[in-house]
Parts: sequence; structure tokens; C-alpha cells
Amino acid sequence: MNIQKKVLQIDYAILFCLAVLIFVLPIAHTATIRSFALFIPVALLVFRYYLAKDFRWIRTSFELPFMAFFVAAAASLITSVDFRESLKEIRGELLTPILLFYISYFAVKKNSDGILLTRVLFIGSLVFSIASFYTLYMNGGSLFEATYRAGGLRDPGGGEIAGLYHTMVIPFLFWGMFYFRKVSQRIALYALFAINLAGLHVTFTRAAYLALTVQAILAGILLLRKRRWLLSSVIFLVIFFIGFAYIEKKMIRGQDNLNKMPSLEEYSKMPPEEIEKRYSADMGAGHRLAMWKTAVEEISRNPFYPHGYSRFLFGKAVRTAQNKHFIHPQIHNTFIGVTFELGIQGLVVFLWMIGAFAWVCWRYWVTTKEDMPQYFSASLITMMAGYWVNNFFGSFDGDDSKLLFMMLLGIGMAVMHKLPKEKSIDKKA
Repeated sequence: MNIQKKVLQIDYAILFCLAVLIFVLPIAHTATIRSFALFIPVALLVFRYYLAKDFRWIRTSFELPFMAFFVAAAASLITSVDFRESLKEIRGELLTPILLFYISYFAVKKNSDGILLTRVLFIGSLVFSIASFYTLYMNGGSLFEATYRAGGLRDPGGGEIAGLYHTMVIPFLFWGMFYFRKVSQRIALYALFAINLAGLHVTFTRAAYLALTVQAILAGILLLRKRRWLLSSVIFLVIFFIGFAYIEKKMIRGQDNLNKMPSLEEYSKMPPEEIEKRYSADMGAGHRLAMWKTAVEEISRNPFYPHGYSRFLFGKAVRTAQNKHFIHPQIHNTFIGVTFELGIQGLVVFLWMIGAFAWVCWRYWVTTKEDMPQYFSASLITMMAGYWVNNFFGSFDGDDSKLLFMMLLGIGMAVMHKLPKEKSIDKKA
């Protein structure tokens, strides 16, 4: 067997592992499969480049932000509430996702590889949605009342992670309708788009509803830039009428309680214990508001002090006899959480990093003329908007959600950035 054929087989093996990974990431109790599907491609990529001797480092715009954020996280070990927990989180929730980004980035050798992995993502979302509908039915849930929050194969009865997952898949389905030309492909995309919308609906998760609304508004704005006036107008009208219907029919969980939330002025003057007591009728919002206030007060004492990189150190750092009934291990807000963990300086680096993600995708969407780079750039921009809205109401930038985010970003960067650069280098050679 010649070297070229061996390299091709290794490439197929890597893609198979990544396909398995993108399918199982949102499924609970698949940690072992994930580990194999993530780390086998590392060894295969090293072996592949050793055989082929064709490795080319085509840098992205992310190396400096990645390095700066790693330095901020590593520096927090000095003052960490729990050194071992922070070290574990750096390894598992910072280095591993970055590693997956580069695995996906280098594994995608042609546009069809990226499309193959997104198709597996779509198939996975179908299975996930069917599981949501099944558990909703088996638990006597309703399509119009939040009596049961479907969570697919990830968090049945919870719905938050499931809602986030759907908001990560839906943009790729939506923009696929514009960039995939075959009738059969478009029919499949329309069907999966509707199924994922229904799957998101039955999570009855307010953050996911808001994230989807923001994504729809952003999609309408992006289409306006392409002079798709009619379609943009339709999207904005759909947002208005569906939003009105949800509010009128009271399909937003805890809607009456949300109307009683404090003003910003009231909130700023109330201690966390009073906030939790007064707004405990809606445990989700009440607890979050109280925890956020606790975190902000702690940060304000010393804005640059890092309590240690880990989503799970908040409770250890601030829990007292007075607040233990509403203080969770996590803050349930990624941005406040990063500030608490790494200080203001860490938040600045974090915003630089996610800003770099968004800016690069926007730049390629504006400048590129080819369909596949445009498809991935539009999908990623829209996906990121929903992802970070969700993260304003939860500490979701970790575990399988973060791995999926970094994997999709790596695939997209390969199609938008690496492959065109390689083509340009080859032409000059």
C-alpha cells in the first residue's frame, strides 16, 4: 500500500471519529465515546502528517486571544479558592476545547468534509428532537404549557441544555436553505428546521426563546445587507406575531412572575437575600438575580482579584449560612462568572476572544464570493449570537456545549480560511 493511499485512509478515519463526536456530544452518558472520538484523531493527525510530510501551519486570528486567555486562567491558580479544581477546569474546559478546534481545523481537507460533518450534526438533531417529543408524550407534557420541559437525550425535564443545542443547530439549517441548491436537500432542510424549532419550543426555556429571537433579528439584518428586503420583512413580521402569540397565550414559563421583576434602581439597592425572598415565586429568575448580585458585590470589593478559573468555585467562595439556600456552585451567567473567576482583566481578554470569533466570521461573510465560506460564516455568526445570549442566563460555556461550539468554529474556519489559503499558496508554487 503506497503512502498516498494510507494517508487517505487516515483522513477517512479522522473524519469518522469527528462524525461520531459531533453526533454524541449532546447526548448524556457518552463521556467514554467522546474521549475516544476526540483523542484518537490527535494521534491519527500526527501520524498522518509524519507520513505525508505536508503539514502547513496556516494561522488564524485566534492564537493571541487563546494564549492570553490561557495566561489569565493560569495566573488565577495563584489565588484560586481550589487549586486542583481550577487546574482540572483549565485542562478540561480550556485546553481540550482549543485542541478540538485545531483538530477540526486541520482535519477538514476539502469543503465536502465540512458539509459531511454538518450533515451528521443535522441527523443528530433529528434523533435528539424525536427523543424530546417522546419524553414529552411519556411524561404527559403539553405543547402549550410548561408542565414538562423536554430535554431530548441530554437533560429530560430540564430543557436548558437542549434549548441551547437547538439554537446552535438551527442557524446551520436556516442558512443551508440559501446555499444548498438541490431540491431534495432543501426539502430535508425545511423539514429539519421545523422539527428543531418544535424541539426548541418544547424545552419551554426562556433563555432559548430569547436567543432564537436575537438570532432571527440578526438573520434579518444579514439578509437586509444582501438586499433581500422581502425576506427580511417576513422574518421581522414573523418575530412580531409569534412573540405576540406566545405572550398572549402565556406560553412563556413564569410569565406573570417575570412581569414583577425589579427595576434596575430597585435591584441595585436590594441585598441578595431580599431579592431571593421577594422573587422566589420564580425560582429560576429569583435565584439568578440573587446570585448575580452576590457575585457583583464580591467583584466590586476587588475588581482585579481572580478567585480561580472554574465555573464551580462560586459557591465555595461566597456561600454562607444566610445565603446557602440560593447560592449554587455556578453563577448562571458566563460573563459575570468569568469576571468573578479571572478579574476584570480576564473579562477583557474573554471579550477580545469572542469578539475575534465574531469579527473573523463577519469579515468572511462580507468579503468572500464562494457559497460554502459564505454559508459557514453566516451560520457561525448567527449561532454565536444565540450561544452568548444563552450564556447570559447560564454557565453553559463548558462541557459538551463548548466542545460543540469550538468544533463548529474549527470546521467553519477550515472552510472559510484554511482551504482558500492553501489553494492560494498552491497556485503561487
